[in-house]
Amino acid sequence: MKALEKTAYRTYEVSTAFNKIILGHIESYDGKKKEKLRLFLEDLQHGGCISGMISEFIYHADCKAFYIAHLEDLENIKNDLEDGLGEPIPNRFKSPHYTFMCWLCFEEYCYTIYSSVFDN
Repeated sequence: MKALEKTAYRTYEVSTAFNKIILGHIESYDGKKKEKLRLFLEDLQHGGCISGMISEFIYHADCKAFYIAHLEDLENIKNDLEDGLGEPIPNRFKSPHYTFMCWLCFEEYCYTIYSSVFDN
């Protein structure tokens, strides 16, 4: 799906895993593929990973395994984001670091797709 290439983070290997998660979740939405993607991304923006809508990131153990597998990419995405913001990003929910990183990076990844594809 071409829309998934519209993220500044597409060069990171973790993008393959993120895209697989996105493609798995959009199937529960109605409409053509692009409409399904838009609806999914809007739901994620409203509820975030903390809502439990991303089954891969509900349990801390799953987040820990994902974080370990993609540690360098996730830390680099966070660093890129903090550099762009000019300040550190706080772990507001006091989640374990690996859960915070999965949620933060997945949400940011999805946000960049949404803003590139649908915020025109």
